[in-house]
Amino acid sequence: MKTYLDCIPCFFKQSIEACKMIGLSDDKIKSILDKVALHLPEIKMLCSPPEMGGIIHRIIREQTNNPDPYKELKEKSNEIALTIYPDLKRIIQNSENRFLKAIEIAIAGNIIDYGAIFDLDLNKEIRFLLDSEEEKMKKEDSKYFTYTDFIESLKNAKTLLYLADNAGEIVFDRILIEEIIALYPAIHIYCAVRGYPVINDCTVVDAVSAGIDRFVTVISNGLDIPGTIVKSCSEEFRNIWNQSDLIISKGQGNFESLSVTKKNIFFMFIAKCQVLTRYIGCNVRDIILCRNGK
Repeated sequence: MKTYLDCIPCFFKQSIEACKMIGLSDDKIKSILDKVALHLPEIKMLCSPPEMGGIIHRIIREQTNNPDPYKELKEKSNEIALTIYPDLKRIIQNSENRFLKAIEIAIAGNIIDYGAIFDLDLNKEIRFLLDSEEEKMKKEDSKYFTYTDFIESLKNAKTLLYLADNAGEIVFDRILIEEIIALYPAIHIYCAVRGYPVINDCTVVDAVSAGIDRFVTVISNGLDIPGTIVKSCSEEFRNIWNQSDLIISKGQGNFESLSVTKKNIFFMFIAKCQVLTRYIGCNVRDIILCRNGK
């Protein structure tokens, strides 16, 4: 997905909100915005929005001399998600279709996104989504929820690469991965996370904190952007990417950077941005499980 003109004011909004979240003064925020503006010419319209997102948050880290400004928020997100985890497992156990419910839960976890939603009551949002998604999930096998196609791809997969998105959300991913392992134990699963801190995206430290390393091989993609630019990723990531016959991609940033990639990818996320909803033809807060953006 390319960058649109409507993305440009959003870059500045993201910058301001991120700076406010970590408590910077107005003067410091203005200085950071000046530097963000200087970097805008580096981003071509054919680039995906996460590439500019990477520049923005690199500037914030450098200007605050803080390598991980969202560290406490990520820890809190994992902590809250792990508190909810036993309840989510009970929901799975009491469900008529365990696997469908696991997908629902994994996508619900995508609400934990401080890059798109700044005033987030995590407990409230997750409870709301789990209560309301039942109706939305009736769109099963619609254009934006290709459940049967996803199941068929899992049946035939030997190597699965799971692209994680945010801290906290990784606990919800763990629930889906546990169900995949139970149904398809022969699949070798890798879980890829960001190489360096960016916003509240999951790193190796956050994945281990969530306990997902007990079930899959966790790898770093080597990047510090809120998306996946395969050609720029680490050699280890590219090797696993090439050998994987199925990829699950979580989150809007991964969709934006991989939507035109010719691999067997299933995207899972909650649509949070009007530019994106116009791009794929859905509504804000729609539940998405689609193959290669289709």
